[in-house]
Amino acid sequence: MQTKKRKRRSGLPQERGVKRREGLKTAALTLLGQAGFQDITYQRIADNAGVPLASCYHFYRNKLDLVRVLADELTEEYVEIVFDSDKYRNAVSWQDCIDIYVRASVAHHNRSTAELRIFFSGDVPLTLRQDALQREKSMGLRLFGVLSERFDVPDLPDPENLFFRAVEIARTVLALDYQEVGSLTDDSATEAVRAVTGYLSNYLPPVLASKSTLFK
Repeated sequence: MQTKKRKRRSGLPQERGVKRREGLKTAALTLLGQAGFQDITYQRIADNAGVPLASCYHFYRNKLDLVRVLADELTEEYVEIVFDSDKYRNAVSWQDCIDIYVRASVAHHNRSTAELRIFFSGDVPLTLRQDALQREKSMGLRLFGVLSERFDVPDLPDPENLFFRAVEIARTVLALDYQEVGSLTDDSATEAVRAVTGYLSNYLPPVLASKSTLFK
């Protein structure tokens, strides 16, 4: 007599794994909204997520590994929103584009205390800052693309590094404000715009011819 083989419910462990992985990310964001990176332990994150600490190591090697994943995901969302072409549709000058970029960045980051801590706090490990430098190189290219799509940008010496520095200047000005008041203010946005436009004015003329016919 042939016995029936029981079907293996192979999807359940994977589903539980996905839930736990996402739960750990949610818990880390929640706790980073309440305390700094150095004040949070991996055990606290595990407890908040309802995941045994021993199981956490199957998903992330440690607290830093988890926050690095969060930083990557938050950056992807940031880039998609801040460099959305529609935001710059009404820009009539390259200076307008810089103003839109900086103020959109401030509005985006200010929505989350955890996000502010990950990207602007002084208590995050150097590794996170080194990761951010790599991401900012990509952001610099996106900012260069915003200007190039709308204006006849002249040939520039090493635009990749030029616009990377522009992004880094903006981030540095905003970070100083965060260190002082714990958020990003309109005043710091204005200072960041001034600093970036001042820097880029060394390479770009005050007025660039528009490519507006492409957007009609």
